[in-house]
Amino acid sequence: MLIIMHLLALVSVWLINGAPGRCLALSLLIGISLLYCLYRYALLRDKSAWLSFSINQKRVLINTRGGDEWVGDIMHRTLVTSHCVVLSVSLDERKFPVSQVIFWDAMPVEAFRQLRVRLKYL
Repeated sequence: MLIIMHLLALVSVWLINGAPGRCLALSLLIGISLLYCLYRYALLRDKSAWLSFSINQKRVLINTRGGDEWVGDIMHRTLVTSHCVVLSVSLDERKFPVSQVIFWDAMPVEAFRQLRVRLKYL
């Protein structure tokens, strides 16, 4: 899903018929974004990559690849759709919130449905 979204962005850049230099620059940025996302999220190479999370009421516990445990509150700006969830968390020890995009194919179908229902009615 991650690659598909980046490819859609790339196609849309070239379909707007902008200046070739601008299209090349935007294509380069989209390519860099794809490589960064694959490095961080798909390959789990970054120390702050989320390995797992658990939700208790409006609180969430996040386990990272680096061995850290983050605790925070689920924010109201969390977005729930049928194909993805953008989970926004206000962490206790950080000033700025963190967000994680969870696509439908990242977890079993029933677990994703339960996550969507749980976040929808928080």
